[in-house]
Amino acid sequence: MKKIMPVLATLALALTACGGPSIDELREQDPQGHTACVHFGGGMVDPEGMGATNMAKAAEHGAKATTGEISAAVATDDAGTPKITDLAAFQEACEAQGFDFE
Repeated sequence: MKKIMPVLATLALALTACGGPSIDELREQDPQGHTACVHFGGGMVDPEGMGATNMAKAAEHGAKATTGEISAAVATDDAGTPKITDLAAFQEACEAQGFDFE
């Protein structure tokens, strides 16, 4: 019995660790704003066409981010659509998280 207790404890900890949010949930929730920064980078590369879609997605994810600097650079328009209002501040916030847009 003494030999099996550490194994059971390890198994219990491993199963507890698996109970967190899935990758898809983290991508959708984007609490740190990483997905917002990825879309922002795509929007900077191609400012028209698909880049405009990426900027819209960056604003959408940025509005949900718990990172204050990212969410502060986003506001909603009269229709309730998130828009990046300060590109420089958004870029700085993403670079502070380790993104490099050079």
